[in-house]
Amino acid sequence: MPFVITAAVALLLIELFLRRRPWAIALTTLVAIVATVVWIFSADQSRQQQNAVSAVTVTVAADATVCVDPQLPVAATLTNDSGQTVNRMSFDLIGREPGQSGIAYRGTLRHDRALGPGETMTRCYALLYHGFAHPRPQIVDATKYEWTTHVSLVGFGNAPVE
Repeated sequence: MPFVITAAVALLLIELFLRRRPWAIALTTLVAIVATVVWIFSADQSRQQQNAVSAVTVTVAADATVCVDPQLPVAATLTNDSGQTVNRMSFDLIGREPGQSGIAYRGTLRHDRALGPGETMTRCYALLYHGFAHPRPQIVDATKYEWTTHVSLVGFGNAPVE
């Protein structure tokens, strides 16, 4: 749809330049002003969104004192330092064997509970069997890996009413 509108405006400007040059100059100036205002507004919105997303962080550790259930060995500390409520997020959990550069585990984990501005929460997560690279370990000891995360999706707004 934007392409059709752009093509129509371009054809109109060409026609006006051929027949009525003052009208064409006025319309070109108006289009340039509107485009500049839209560009400035969208750049500002993108910058604000990017700052809010970068204020949401996740740190992980395999800590048996925090996560006592062996089925949920990884403790993720979710922190919302933005000024908005987070209603959902996804993050990639990456595990490497100490001293190795290759990735031994990769999985995407989700959090779909409200996390208010300035709030921090720790949750325990399970490791997915298919997240491990081949050969998969028979017995998984989460403390034998160095864990890192990358926040891949953040949704802002109020949580849905249950």
